[in-house]
Amino acid sequence: MLVKAEAVEVLVVDHERRPAGHGQEPGADIARHLVRHGVHVEVRRLSSGGEEVGRLLLSQAGAFAADLVVMGAYGHSYLSEWMFGSVTRTVLREAGLPVLMSR
Repeated sequence: MLVKAEAVEVLVVDHERRPAGHGQEPGADIARHLVRHGVHVEVRRLSSGGEEVGRLLLSQAGAFAADLVVMGAYGHSYLSEWMFGSVTRTVLREAGLPVLMSR
């Protein structure tokens, strides 16, 4: 499906929070993998600047004129999600376009 896409954007948000978890060049591994399969991909790294990450993802998808959001989903403790919200929950509730999610 991604091979047929006109353009694919990999968005990495707040990579500076956990630099060890993203490697030397955040987003590069997934981009290389996609390119090997013929996907035309661009990597963008953003800081949320305190904005809710789920809403930032959706606003960036809108600015990119995306037809589909593809993302991974994972959970945190209930206390953490209650205090800080959930990217997955926000995207699922507020997306105005299809979302392909994998857990």
